[in-house]
Amino acid sequence: MNTRNRGYRRLREAVTACLNRHDLLGVLNLGAPVDEYELEAEDFTRLLAKGEPITPEIVSVVWHKWFGDTSEHPGPPTPAMTALAADLSDVQQACGDRLGPGL
Repeated sequence: MNTRNRGYRRLREAVTACLNRHDLLGVLNLGAPVDEYELEAEDFTRLLAKGEPITPEIVSVVWHKWFGDTSEHPGPPTPAMTALAADLSDVQQACGDRLGPGL
């Protein structure tokens, strides 16, 4: 996967925008930087670029990786995670034709 090609960068930008719109932590309106979800965006972008489906359960796992207690398993997806998964799937579909070879 070439993380430097233009298609990957566009996908990453779209994923970041989607995460910021959903703002699952509710911190952007409190003054958090716009790159608050940078690490999560990278995880989701890599999965999407590989063609992996983004399910609510995948969102829960990624979220737990960055914000959960490592001694616990991820909980069930919340309605907000389900909505994020649906929008990330839309991003994948919209960007799919433009990703180009080499991802």
